[in-house]
Amino acid sequence: MAYFDRIDSRWEGLEALDLGCAGGYMAEVLARRGARVVGIDPWIAVLEVARQHAWQSGLDIHYLAGVGESLPLHDNSVDRVVCVDVLEHVHNLAKVLAEVRRVLRPGGMLFFDTVNRTWLSPLLVVTMAENVLRMLPRGTHDPGMFIRPDQLRSQLERLGFQVPPMVGMGPALGINRRLDSLFGKIPFTGVMYAGYAVRG
Repeated sequence: MAYFDRIDSRWEGLEALDLGCAGGYMAEVLARRGARVVGIDPWIAVLEVARQHAWQSGLDIHYLAGVGESLPLHDNSVDRVVCVDVLEHVHNLAKVLAEVRRVLRPGGMLFFDTVNRTWLSPLLVVTMAENVLRMLPRGTHDPGMFIRPDQLRSQLERLGFQVPPMVGMGPALGINRRLDSLFGKIPFTGVMYAGYAVRG
């Protein structure tokens, strides 16, 4: 959120979609900032975990089963879409982006991060993070689905989004108490990058 907050930290009262919400971590962050949040993910079992945790935390988050290619939401129904560590896993990127545009209100914002398609990203994201360090389960990523920034920009612009410059993301901020890497903005987009787009 540190990078997204530099763009716009106002969430109070906004309708927000956490696309690919998994266990609801980002959805809960947004709800605590005052957004009215819907989380969508195809994995029904993990949505139950997210629902239970939100209930225990006293957070009112609406979780729905669905896929990015066919969002179960009305046109022009949300102000913000957050899509973190998701775009590199979708089956049809063009359809997902078109659906994001459909559900966003004019002037609404898409916040995202994803993995770049370079020679280096499979080495670090798959070989090191999955196979050597075991930070992620093996098979989490398919390098054939990684997305170049120019490819993502082109698809968003064709849909009428304004797309400011993207930034590199990486484990730049040390580690937390659980020994997890803290990710943040770095001056290199060759592995991961983040950005935002504004619907025209």
